Order: sequence, then structure tokens, then C-alpha cells
Amino acid sequence: MAHMSGISGALWGSPRRQRRFLWLSGAVLLVGIGAFIAIVVLRGTGNAFPDRFSNKPAQLSRPDKKAPVTKDEIALVRRFIETAVARKDLDAAYSFVHPDLRGGLTRKQWDRGTIPVLYYHADNAKTVLFKVDYSYQTQALFEANLHAVPGTEERPSLLFFIGLKREGGKPTGRWLVNYFEPNWRAPVPMAPG
Repeated sequence: MAHMSGISGALWGSPRRQRRFLWLSGAVLLVGIGAFIAIVVLRGTGNAFPDRFSNKPAQLSRPDKKAPVTKDEIALVRRFIETAVARKDLDAAYSFVHPDLRGGLTRKQWDRGTIPVLYYHADNAKTVLFKVDYSYQTQALFEANLHAVPGTEERPSLLFFIGLKREGGKPTGRWLVNYFEPNWRAPVPMAPG
């Protein structure tokens, strides 16, 4: 048998090296076949969102028109505090709370009292003054500083945001309460010095 020398001898001289070269060659061949199929045969799917031009006018966002606050809005916010917030006459409160705030509860579930409205023993529901953050034809946001019945709450005075929204988003829809959250955050403790 002839003896091999040089680079070819080092490569082909061992059966183990020959097997490794065979496996490496097979892997390179499979990668090449996969690339060929992907590029030539399948050719990709193209742009899934092709640009299309239309003769229809663009849909523009029109800002809601400002509107003055009405007595009905203030009366609704007061009634909400006296019913849903105080957990009194929840059945009546259900009818003027927007589905956004109801959280998908049925009237029967709502009437049980476990509702997504913060419970607060407000002592000044009939006299609280409301600050208007904004008032538009279809939505409004108020701030109300509620004072608790003495000895009932850890925070005896707490500022709340109360939002209203027209039913159906139409300027003629009836007002519903769709937002109620306190404007309070827990204080961040200072690092010991």
C-alpha cells in the first residue's frame, strides 16, 4: 500500500478523520439544500401588508368639543358617592355606572356589594365641591376632596378623581360614571441616614 504524506495524508490517513469529514460534508449539503428550497422554491410570502391606495377620504380624529358642566352631571356624581361609594342602594347605582367601571358584573353580583368601586365613608357627599379637570360633550373628569366620618377611615381626607362618560359615546347619550380612583400614593420610605 502506498503511504500518504502532507496535507492529504493527514486528512485521509485516519478513518476517524474520514468519518468526521463525511458528516461535515453531509451537514453542509443539507444546509445548502434548505437554502435552495427557501430561496428558489418557496420564494417567501411577500409583503403581508401591501400598500393600497384608496379614493375614499381619510378617517380623521376629531377632538371632542368643550362643554360647560351641567347641574345633572354634578347631581350624578353626588348620587354616585352617596350610593356606590357608601355601599347604599347599590341597585340604583348599577343603572348609572358605565360598563367600564362595572367590570362585567351582573346586577345580581353588583348588589352583593363586592364591586370595583373603592368603599369610603364620605361625610361630605352632599356638600363636597368639585373641581373640573375637563368637560367635553361626551366625557368629563372631576376632583372631589372627600372627608370621612370621624374614626372610620385611616385617611380622614382623600382626593378622588371621578369620571363621566356619555352612553354610546354620543353627545346626546345619558351621563354614566366610568371612573373613580383616589389621588393618593403610598409614601416612599427614606433610606436610613
